[in-house]
Amino acid sequence: MIRFRRLLVLFFSFILIVAHGCNNRGENKTGVSEKAPAVDKISAPEPDISIYEAALNGQVDQVASLLAAGTDVNSKDEEARTALMYAAYNGHTEIIKRLLEKGALVNLCDTNGRTALMLASSGPFPEVVRLLLDHNADPDIADKEEHFTALMYASAEGQLEVVKLLLARRANPALKDIDGDNALIFARNNGHKEIADLLGPLLNRN
Repeated sequence: MIRFRRLLVLFFSFILIVAHGCNNRGENKTGVSEKAPAVDKISAPEPDISIYEAALNGQVDQVASLLAAGTDVNSKDEEARTALMYAAYNGHTEIIKRLLEKGALVNLCDTNGRTALMLASSGPFPEVVRLLLDHNADPDIADKEEHFTALMYASAEGQLEVVKLLLARRANPALKDIDGDNALIFARNNGHKEIADLLGPLLNRN
């Protein structure tokens, strides 16, 4: 399995360069939503920064401003990625909380079938994973390309705490990708012994 985070960070960078050049013109800015929680005064959003770029870079005030200005919390970029997905990829908990409060949908998929939970699970972000699971993120959704699940991403990247969280929320360790590999094989192939030792007994019981 290709290391997910190394591959995707380059793709994210390219997409945001394109989005930055579009000047955010495609977003709905009519009407004003409720004042964002814990923000006394909302300043006008910077016109050349999209909500996707702000979410990826952890710009809490910019995200709050864009939402207050009427940006759809579930708007999608050219790859069908939402602000929630971008924030989840870099583990920006405060932004994710604000997006969820504004009605962000946790189980939306991008064009590759990846969810915010998959993106968060590939990194060292157990707090974000817990937050998404608390909002009914489905741990067993598989992407369209390889049929990878959040548990497979976490296992391949060595995210032990994330694996524990996913298992506690009934993620299925027996699910397999298109090659017939499960999360245990991903952990073993990438040298993550603690995760392999955790998953092995679970699979042996099945």
